[in-house]
Amino acid sequence: MAKKINQERCIACGRCLEECPNEGIYEADGVYVIDPRLCTECAGFYEVSRCVQVCPVDAVETDPNQPEVSDEELIGLAAELRPDHFPRD
Repeated sequence: MAKKINQERCIACGRCLEECPNEGIYEADGVYVIDPRLCTECAGFYEVSRCVQVCPVDAVETDPNQPEVSDEELIGLAAELRPDHFPRD
């Protein structure tokens, strides 16, 4: 499942913005948002979602509106989004 930023908890510090390896976090009018089409939960890059790790107020959570996706599917999406990071055999 993709992550989302709980706007009620977010303090708009921007720490998460540069952490996403897929550039899936953006700021619009002072609000930070995770694009679920780009969220791979950092599969293939980190053991744990970096946005979750760096958020000082625990505002990043699992988005219940997104489908459950296997680790293999997340890594496949990450490879599509960032082929430079996933060299082909």
